Amino acid sequence: MRYIFILLTIILYNSFASAQCPEGDITFSTQKQINVFADTYPNCNEISGNVVIGVPYGRTDIHDLTPLRRIRNIGGHFNILNNPELTSLDGLDSLTSAGGYFNVYNNQRLTNLDGLQSLSSIAGSLWVIKNTSLVSLKGLQSLHSLNGSIDISDNTSLTSLEGLENIDPGTIKTTLDFMIVQITDIRIWGNDNLQDGEFSNITPNLATINPVKRFQNMAHKTYSQRAVEANLLYKHMENMTDSVEAYRIFGQLESIARNSKDGNMEWELELLKTNYQLKNGSGSFTSRIAQMQALADQFRRERKPIMEARALKFIAFTFIMDYQNYEKLFKTYHSLEQIIADLSPEEFPDLAQCYMIIGRTHYRFRDYHQAIHYFRKAADLPKTLLNTTFVMHSINNLGLCYQKLNQPDSSDHYFKGILNDTTSYPVEVWKGIASGNLGYNHYLRGEYQQAIPLLQRDILTAISRWDWGLATGSLIPLADIRLKQNNLQIADSLINQARDYIHRSNQTDRLRLLFPVISKWHAAMGHKTLAAEYVDSAQLATQDYNDKFNALKLLRARQELNANQLQLYEVERQRLYQQRNLISVIVLLLVVFVSIFMWYRTNNFRRKQEIRELALKNAKESLENARLRLVDQAQKIRDNNKVIQQFQQEFTEHDHSAALRELKNATILTSEDWILFKKNFQEAYPDFLSTLKTRHPDLTPSETRYLCLLKLKLTNREMAAAQGVSPQSIRVTTYRIRKKLDLDDQKALEALINEIE
Repeated sequence: MRYIFILLTIILYNSFASAQCPEGDITFSTQKQINVFADTYPNCNEISGNVVIGVPYGRTDIHDLTPLRRIRNIGGHFNILNNPELTSLDGLDSLTSAGGYFNVYNNQRLTNLDGLQSLSSIAGSLWVIKNTSLVSLKGLQSLHSLNGSIDISDNTSLTSLEGLENIDPGTIKTTLDFMIVQITDIRIWGNDNLQDGEFSNITPNLATINPVKRFQNMAHKTYSQRAVEANLLYKHMENMTDSVEAYRIFGQLESIARNSKDGNMEWELELLKTNYQLKNGSGSFTSRIAQMQALADQFRRERKPIMEARALKFIAFTFIMDYQNYEKLFKTYHSLEQIIADLSPEEFPDLAQCYMIIGRTHYRFRDYHQAIHYFRKAADLPKTLLNTTFVMHSINNLGLCYQKLNQPDSSDHYFKGILNDTTSYPVEVWKGIASGNLGYNHYLRGEYQQAIPLLQRDILTAISRWDWGLATGSLIPLADIRLKQNNLQIADSLINQARDYIHRSNQTDRLRLLFPVISKWHAAMGHKTLAAEYVDSAQLATQDYNDKFNALKLLRARQELNANQLQLYEVERQRLYQQRNLISVIVLLLVVFVSIFMWYRTNNFRRKQEIRELALKNAKESLENARLRLVDQAQKIRDNNKVIQQFQQEFTEHDHSAALRELKNATILTSEDWILFKKNFQEAYPDFLSTLKTRHPDLTPSETRYLCLLKLKLTNREMAAAQGVSPQSIRVTTYRIRKKLDLDDQKALEALINEIE
């Protein structure tokens, strides 16, 4: 009897165990894994984590989902992607809900979604993208609710949207798209065979925007109350390419504004028309900007700060998107900031948008501390329908700023804040981005096991949104991790995927990060020549990236210089104008000659003083530009030395000595480099060489060159790499100089050099 009891206990235990599902996330990348899962967990019906059927990069052999027929609920996101052999979703017939977004992406032979006939709710967005054989969505007819957006895109065989009609419009969440004034809750585009009228038949809530109706809905409301309608209306009009139709609509809106008995409606219409002219007008860019600026000035005179802020926001966005006049852009930011400083988020829902874009421009110029100031202002605002994207973007950028400042703990704090966000607005994309950035922090620390799933999540999210550049940002460190783990085959696949995505996104600046990984891969494969070539390519890509940034800084400096010169010209023009007036006054009114003369002399002195001050300012800026070029040249020496040290540390085998010698020879400064260096040095420190020669005429040219490099605070190793000599030679030169100058130690020598300007 006891043995029977034990046997029954074992049977019950095994039955209980087989009913359980594995904890956490599950990824099926092969058909075998699906089959084994069904055998291992025959009674599994609720998976608590995310589920991926497919791979974020590459392709699978998955063709049959029937082993998953018992699964009823998925607690997290559900991805079905990159399965070229999958023709149907049969096997998911029992699935009723997903606890995150649901993404069906790039399954080329999938013809329908009929296997989802039991799916009734999704706690995130619905994305059906790039399934080129998909002809029907009828399998989604049981879907009643979701908690995000809908994206049905690039399904080139799709002929109907039947299957979406039962979704409750109230469950479709909306967010404000980044960098454009647009509300999106559903995107249906690129489905070439979709019949006209299908979109409006889904649900009345998603019908085509009616600009006249939207404008009518804005009457007798504050801007906060009409902001959603306004943003939709403005974007709709901006996208109108038929100017005749646009002005026909403006005519209807003018009649509505006059009859509304709401004075703000006429101002709103004026701003709407001016913005249309700014985006689509036939006049010169300068004249269109001037027209919007004139309207902003009029709003200021009428004491309408919200309208003025909106006009300045349009100017700022136009500058940064189309014109790149950074000096005028920062002046516009200054005016905008003064206005919005006195506005609450309840009055002006665009606050987060404004602070985020100001911070983003400072971030672009690597002014991270100033960028943090503005990003924090945006991040601290409560999330709303209009600003959630901008708040999340600012929080993410705070993490990036601290990442650039080498403060990883602070950086982690902001990325984790996004991952733990519980807002009711859809933020899946931002959680994917934050995952990648947090994973990159772990990668920088060498915490590869923590980094891998975070980077993979970012790649998955980015690919599902066709954001190839974003995917590349995580593919590169993931490839490097696999390389460090000696998994060369997977590393090669990731490298090729990253290279392809860089090509698709045209974000060639990312090559400076990819080439070093490719170089290490070739070195690991024993391809010495290719490894050395990719080191050179990495240096060139990095130099090109730095040159672009330096050109950007110089562009802004030139614009500032031009603005100062224009101001100087205006001062001079006014002085000449006043001088001519003075002569006329002297001729006509001799009796007041003395008083006019005194006035002229005083005023003329003041004008000349302003000219001298402006000239001095220009001279200082020229000196600063020279020092910037000199600092960039010194940084190039440091960067080259770091590449050599990294190469020596990672590849110590004798077989790489030839590549190392070739790399060292490439980093030695040529005679042309020294000529440029001396020119920049003399411009930056005009009195240094002459003072040095006067005080110590017995110094040799090589000793003088050493003191110049020491002035830039280069180390002995960096000097040696730049001159193609050994560090010992540098130390001998140091000793010889100290002996000539009768100095006790290196600190005394450095103090002497710092003293000479």
